[in-house]
Amino acid sequence: MLLTVTPNAAERLVSILGDQASENEGLRILARGGGCACSGGSFAMGIDAPTSDGSILEFSGVKIIVDPMSAQQLEGASIDYVEEVMRQGFTIDAPNAAAGGACGCGGH
Repeated sequence: MLLTVTPNAAERLVSILGDQASENEGLRILARGGGCACSGGSFAMGIDAPTSDGSILEFSGVKIIVDPMSAQQLEGASIDYVEEVMRQGFTIDAPNAAAGGACGCGGH
């Protein structure tokens, strides 16, 4: 599975997981289904232990856990951490994420 974690995101994940995760836990990323047609799918992240059916990737000492259902949408994705005046947090750019149906913004 191809997934990119920027150095900025890896550094932040090392800090968070080092403070909150046990030795066998990592960051689980889950696809939450399609969003608005213009915004694509959405994802959830949380600290969790690996299961036998998931993929475990490692970046800068950080375990990333992805279940088989989410792996297809995360293929080729990039995870970054942004710190801007109006927003702060992780972003996932996933070109293979399924878009939902039409939305109120006029998308079809």
